[in-house]
Amino acid sequence: MARPAPAVDRTVALLNFLAAHPGEPWSLSELARRVGLNKATAHAMLTTLTDAGYVLRHPVDKTFMLGPAVIAVGNAAAARQFEVVDFARGEMEALADELAVRCIASAAIGEEIVFLAASGDPQPFGLHVVIGQRVPLVPPLGTVFVAWSAPADIDDWLRRLGPNAGDAELQRFRDAVETVRRRGYSLGLEVPAARGLMDFEGDSRGAFTELGHREYVLLELEHSASYRLSHIAAPVFGPDGRVALSLNLIGFRHELRAEQVPELAARLTEATARITKAIHGKAP
Repeated sequence: MARPAPAVDRTVALLNFLAAHPGEPWSLSELARRVGLNKATAHAMLTTLTDAGYVLRHPVDKTFMLGPAVIAVGNAAAARQFEVVDFARGEMEALADELAVRCIASAAIGEEIVFLAASGDPQPFGLHVVIGQRVPLVPPLGTVFVAWSAPADIDDWLRRLGPNAGDAELQRFRDAVETVRRRGYSLGLEVPAARGLMDFEGDSRGAFTELGHREYVLLELEHSASYRLSHIAAPVFGPDGRVALSLNLIGFRHELRAEQVPELAARLTEATARITKAIHGKAP
């Protein structure tokens, strides 16, 4: 087993925090407090990252923000997803206008979900999403990305739930993955705790993992029931049959009746199917 590398973990946490607040300058003291580092350690890390171009230091204010090296790495990793977004924008705008919701495009890059583009006006309902923001790809998040993955990749995703996950919880998420694969889209229940998580500070993996222990993924719709949903998400497949992009409807103004949900999902999956065809993608 590989030994842990605390210095690397701290660096990743620092970069994740800066990436979660793009364009915002932070003082050394504030960064150290937000990420949970002592000032000497934070100063040493920031000095090294600044020298490498991963962080910029304002010459007058002495504040820090992400630098061009991170942007270059991010652009290289996400170049394909950004190309797909260009094909998706028209469908996203039509969905947002027709359904009076916000449509968000996101991609899985490594062990994170990155929000790439949005259509529709932000609403004071549901999740608060900032373009460029990243969240950990940990259960219950990301079922639409892993549902068509190899069993080993699904197992890796499940392990991110942590060592305290019981057999019943793990089976619940396996059922969720199977349900998403079968019906072609995912449904998330609005959980009050999830809203605050989107404004996370520092290393949020533990907080999102805790969300995994709550009832978040909606598996089956009960006749005559109503639901307050956080999202409906559907995949766009690339030429290799992998999920290249997820389109997510968020910001529902009211509770949705059980019979309304499949209608909205059908409109979404029709759009993602057209994008998949436009980029010469292949659904598994």
